[in-house]
Amino acid sequence: MPRPPTTIAIATSRLSLAAHGLCAAAVVGLVAVVAPPWAGLLAAGVLGGVLATLALRRPRGELRGTPKAAGGVEWSWRDSAVQAWRPVSLRCDYLGPWLIGLRLEGRRLWLWPDSSDAESLRRLRRELLPLP
Repeated sequence: MPRPPTTIAIATSRLSLAAHGLCAAAVVGLVAVVAPPWAGLLAAGVLGGVLATLALRRPRGELRGTPKAAGGVEWSWRDSAVQAWRPVSLRCDYLGPWLIGLRLEGRRLWLWPDSSDAESLRRLRRELLPLP
């Protein structure tokens, strides 16, 4: 009996944004202590822009893995629930207990624990185990 498709809804991770924000705050603090005040303001502006861009450009959507009869999984992606599924190439670069590192059509996608619900991430990990 074929397995049902695995579908995971992916959202922007607040943990990821917090980690990047802490690193940016540390850099701004260091620049503010060591360099002139204008350099600290410049660093805060630039890194604030980088964080805003990071938050806005994070991929959001759904990833679906459909098991093939011959073995393996066919992966599909859609940006919203109203769009049609489109086939994509998926490669797993890192599979750990907290993070999942994927290459989705050549783009880097890190899934953090709050990127989706725990059960969906567990099912995705099981599907990704046989991938190279």
